[in-house]
Amino acid sequence: MFAEACRKAASYTRPLVINTRQHDGKVNTETATFMVVNRDGWVISAGHVFDSFVKFQSDQNKIKEVNEINSNRQSAAEAGAPNALIKVEPTALTNHSFWWGWDGVILKHVYVNRQVDIAVAKLDRFNPDWVKNYPVFADPAESVPGTSLCRLGYPFININADFDTAKNNFRIPALNAAELIFPNDGIHTRTVKKGVSKEGNFQMTYIETSTPGLKGQSGGPIFDTKGRVHAMQVSTMHIPLGFHPTVEYEGRNEVEHQFLNVGLGLSTATIRAVLDSKNVKYDAEGDETGFRIVG
Repeated sequence: MFAEACRKAASYTRPLVINTRQHDGKVNTETATFMVVNRDGWVISAGHVFDSFVKFQSDQNKIKEVNEINSNRQSAAEAGAPNALIKVEPTALTNHSFWWGWDGVILKHVYVNRQVDIAVAKLDRFNPDWVKNYPVFADPAESVPGTSLCRLGYPFININADFDTAKNNFRIPALNAAELIFPNDGIHTRTVKKGVSKEGNFQMTYIETSTPGLKGQSGGPIFDTKGRVHAMQVSTMHIPLGFHPTVEYEGRNEVEHQFLNVGLGLSTATIRAVLDSKNVKYDAEGDETGFRIVG
């Protein structure tokens, strides 16, 4: 049912690899997803994928402050004063990098709205020939409960990255995006409205799906059988079912609370409004002639 739609979406859906290195030397790698919106290299993803970069920037300022304090206290430390020097937190981030689906590609013109949970950015050194199909954003009026939808992204990826101290960069193994991409389907269950954002005055509208978004699918498309994008995956919610069965575990009776895991995607109604505010062109459905270029 979604085979052709997945084929189209896989062209503009790419993996985002996020690498961080802590002060204690530990390297962490996470994956997310992004969509290439047009031939100019504009992309969108979930805003929360930038949380680690925000932490990195904050930690860099803290590390700078610690180094300045220790520099002023160095003479006291050399004189044997106890606790003259302070230490950097082991989990403070010393290095950070994004890998945007292709080698050599970097970001510019980044806009992040964390409340809405969207990031809009432009890829530098992007080759439009890399993408065969670009997303068509559905008319929000066509996004109604009961619509069959499919979600695409990059969960279940275990990347063993390392950090080259000599070159001061991360190294990750080669990734085959076509083999790693993962779809899961469901239906549009409810439309969730969260009011107006503080920044940009965007109506924050979301689509709930009967299946959960998986870790690594954030920023990926949620589309119908025709391939039209209805939303972008941003989070998973856990709805209590009110069932509390008791099971025996290692000789003890344990109460298990039952939940329904559902996905939440940012509606095209909000996506299109954000893209319009940034003058980003995109393919949209919604007039009598069919698809049109907006922006």
